[in-house]
Amino acid sequence: MKFLRALGASAVWAACAFTASAQSQSPAQPPIRIAHIDTFSGPTASTGVTVSKTLLYAADLINQRGGVLGRKLEVVQLDNAGDPAKAVSMLNGAIDQKINFVVQAGNSGIAAALLGAVDKHNERNPSSRVLYLNYGSALPELTGEKCSFWMFRFEAHQLMKMHAIADYVKKNPQIKKIYLINQDYAFGREVSADAREIIGKARPDVQFVGDDFHPFGKVKDFSPYILKIKQSGADTVLTGNWGNDLSLLVRASKEAGLPARYITYYGGLFGVPTSIGPAGENTVFQISSWHPNVPVEDKQPELEKYQRDFKAKFGEDLYYTSIVVQTEMLARAIQKVGNTSDLVKIALALEGMEYDSPFGKIQMRKDDHQATHPLYINQLVKGVKYDAEGWAWAGRRWPRCPVP
Repeated sequence: MKFLRALGASAVWAACAFTASAQSQSPAQPPIRIAHIDTFSGPTASTGVTVSKTLLYAADLINQRGGVLGRKLEVVQLDNAGDPAKAVSMLNGAIDQKINFVVQAGNSGIAAALLGAVDKHNERNPSSRVLYLNYGSALPELTGEKCSFWMFRFEAHQLMKMHAIADYVKKNPQIKKIYLINQDYAFGREVSADAREIIGKARPDVQFVGDDFHPFGKVKDFSPYILKIKQSGADTVLTGNWGNDLSLLVRASKEAGLPARYITYYGGLFGVPTSIGPAGENTVFQISSWHPNVPVEDKQPELEKYQRDFKAKFGEDLYYTSIVVQTEMLARAIQKVGNTSDLVKIALALEGMEYDSPFGKIQMRKDDHQATHPLYINQLVKGVKYDAEGWAWAGRRWPRCPVP
């Protein structure tokens, strides 16, 4: 494990909203509180709100069986409004409230800021340490050169997913010409660079016929980009775009009669299948940790129950399975240690933990606190058992997250 003492920032406590997932507690058995510091307002609030529902659902699953050490889990929602400085302020407020566990993942820049602040605080305040659980920030460096004893990531990072995409491309000889288009920020730049290197090694014959970056969230008309893709002769578009930037891109492609397939990271995020609509049928693919139409060994009935129950409760599909896994593994670590105060022992209990989850076998690597798990390449189609906002993901299991 490589330990870094990254710089953090101190900030004052700001107002926040508290949402509990547990029922009222007796004074003798206070809840185990988890601070959820994510984006619940602003342009990307819809994703944060969906994520919060999944965390509440995961906590309720544990609470329904009696909680941890006889105590219920309680989620405390703190809105960072998409601002790293505000996220650090929320962290400081959570520490003041004596909350030991923090979760976040909506933005890699915010994740890096929180990681630095957690490291700095824990070094200076050994009597009030916090543990930072991340359910999906994509930048590899968070468990690479910036890896910390105090942070664990439960979702495969971008580089791991790119290795799986490269394996998919390797096994599909009809993919010959790839066009890269990404939002112009750190994640988009990494998708582009890693695609060229990793896919290029897996399939040296593949041509990269374009590599565009566009302003994040500002393009209303993607037709000029689609014209370039069409002129390039690309049969496949690989993109890390998400939200409206992905929906508008795919719809512009359909309107222009471009027959290319789209390999995406976030084609199944809440609202995206509805926004894409018929334009994505049979052409949009995504890499993900799970979808409800893929059996996992003998656990399909349990998986179907997760999907049914979540949709019945929230009216949405279960997408962020890494949050369910994260909450369960934290609960197991606390149960093993026997208390919530010894953060060192809880971290050591998480290191190397193996969890035969309903979504596949999960292992938390000891050397970098990065989870490995199955990955899937899914396709947006009609006519399968469980749909996604009226559409459906059908796909096959891909290799377990490789070690990059």
